[in-house]
This record gives sequence, C-alpha cells and structure tokens, in this order.
Amino acid sequence: SPLASPRAGGGAGGRAVLYQSADAHKDQTYFLSQLSQSQLAKTLFPLGALPKSDVRRLAHQRRLPNRARKDSQGICFLGQLDYDAFLRGHLGERRGEVREFETGEIIGEHRGLWYHTVGQRRGVGPALGPRHVSRGPWYVVRKEMDSNVLFVSREYASADKPRNAFHADAINWIGGAPPPAGAAGEPTPLRVKVRHGAASHEASVSLLDGGARAHVSLAGRDKGLAPGQFAAFYDGPVCLGSGVISEEGL
Repeated sequence: SPLASPRAGGGAGGRAVLYQSADAHKDQTYFLSQLSQSQLAKTLFPLGALPKSDVRRLAHQRRLPNRARKDSQGICFLGQLDYDAFLRGHLGERRGEVREFETGEIIGEHRGLWYHTVGQRRGVGPALGPRHVSRGPWYVVRKEMDSNVLFVSREYASADKPRNAFHADAINWIGGAPPPAGAAGEPTPLRVKVRHGAASHEASVSLLDGGARAHVSLAGRDKGLAPGQFAAFYDGPVCLGSGVISEEGL
C-alpha cells in the first residue's frame, strides 16, 4: 500500500470528492480516477494529508517494524519478481510480427504485445533482427491486437509531430457529471495527467457526446501520449475522473 495516499472528502450535495495527497510524488489519484461515487464514499485515506517525510518520522517515533523499509519502485506488490516474469506467468507468450510503421516492413518478432508500451523503447531491441537494431533507437507506436502486430518507428519523438492533442473516450466523472462549463459546450481549462507521477499539463478540454468523450489540447508537447492509457482530469487539487486515450488524433 502507498505510504502517501489521496484524500476523500465531502463536496456539494454530500457527494464524495477525490483530492490529491499532500505529497505530489506519492499521489495515487491517477490510479484511482475510475472510482465511482459508491466506491469513493466508502473509502478512507488516513495518510492523505501527510507528506512522506512526516509518515517516516511518525513511524520512527512509534518504532513500527517497517519504519526503515525502502520505498517500493514500479509495481509494489511484485516484490523482487521481475516484471516480464510476472507477465509471462499470467499471460504467457504470443509471438507476432514487428513492423516498421512507416514502411510496413517486417523487421523482427515480438513475444507478446503486453510486454510493450506505446511511446517506450524498452524491450524493442531484443525483438528486432540484428540488421535493424543498429538503425535505432526504435519506439513502439502502435499495437494491433487483432492481427497481433507491433509497429515501431525511429521517428516517434521527431519535432514535426506536435504530440499535444488527443481524444479521451469512456470518461468516468467521479462526481457523476462533467464540469458545468464543459457540459455547456465551452472549452474548460483543466490540468491533465497522462501517466502516474507529479507532472501534469495545463489543458483545454472540450467535451463530446454529453461528456462521455473529450478532445484535449495540451499547453505543451508530450512525446509519451499512448493510446489505451488513462488521461486523468484535475480542477485544482480535485481529481474529476479520467478517460482512455484514443488513437484518434495521435
């Protein structure tokens, strides 16, 4: 469990509200942004108002057995287990083609699409033939689940690709409805996180389909925009909810 957690509180009309924790680097609201009202209303985050340094200090004062335990990195419940070994044990392998995105040329073979994340280089090199590795670095740009094809490119982060806008689908609004201004059809200024961590983007969010979808324009570039990942929306310290980043517009 995280040592620093978000905070849940009451909002207008007695509805539950998800606040970011006092420790921005340990905040978990990105992962909790799909919670419903009924789930959040029954949830308590007793450490949410404390930075990690205070939690450590209190643990030492009370001589808790885990007071000196190192922070977990990555997926905390895996312990010492290798991430790829965890995936292999639960999902196995399903080999398929690796193709260059721009040309469609087959340049390697992957062990399973679940070992790769759009926007990342990790694991691509071992999947390529020797002739193509030296042409890199290569980035994952698309995963086609139906055909089991992994598309990679050397141009993913090139300056001519803006990487500053995307569509979000299947949005969960924790409060049960989108922000009032957005519901009225006006672009709404919000903060957006496209991955876990303290970093966020200032953004203009235009709601579509009654708030079930949105077009998101970021104030800056983000070369790691990845279809299938969540985009979480924030109004000040309040996490409003999240939607799934679509391939549309990327």
